[in-house]
Amino acid sequence: MKVYKANAKYCNYLHYYEPKIPFVENDKENRPFIGVALCVNGKNFFAPLTSPKQKHLSMKNTQDFLKIDNGKLGGINLNNMMPIPKSYLEEIEVNKIKDIKYKKMLYMQLDWAEKNKVRINNRAKNLYYLVIQKKATKSLIDRCCNFKLLEKKCQDFMDMNGISEEDILYNFFIS
Repeated sequence: MKVYKANAKYCNYLHYYEPKIPFVENDKENRPFIGVALCVNGKNFFAPLTSPKQKHLSMKNTQDFLKIDNGKLGGINLNNMMPIPKSYLEEIEVNKIKDIKYKKMLYMQLDWAEKNKVRINNRAKNLYYLVIQKKATKSLIDRCCNFKLLEKKCQDFMDMNGISEEDILYNFFIS
C-alpha cells in the first residue's frame, strides 16, 4: 500500500455536501489529508489515517475504525472514506519527509497497512454495503459519511471538470 494526500479543492467540494469530510484549507486545519487508497464498489476510495492518540490504545477495532498496531500507530477512519478520482490523489514520498519522527510513524503505518491490506479492503467493502443497504445500526450509519451521496457528488465533480470515468475506476489504479 501507499499513502496519499487528498486534493484540498476536492475535499472542500465534498465537505459542502458531507460535513464529515474535513474542510482542509483554513487556518486551523491547513494540513494535508493523508490516507490510503482502497477499492470499494469498483472505485477508488480514500480512507484517512489518523495519527496516534492516547484514546486509540483503549479503543476497540470497530466496523468503521481500524486500529493500526493496536492503536500505537493511530488508525484508519473507514467511516470517513470517500470516492476520489486518481488525479486528485498525490502519492506521499515518505523518504522525502524531513520530520524524522513523522517519517518513521508513516513508514510503520505503511508497513502495518501492507501486511493487513486484505483485511482493510474487506472491512471497507463490508462497511460500505452495510451502510448503503441500511443493514448497519443507526449509530454506525450516523458515524459514516453518506457514501451514495459522495459517489453522486464525485461523479458531478468529474463531469464539471472534464474528468473521465476511468479516473475513478480502481482497476486503472495501482495502490
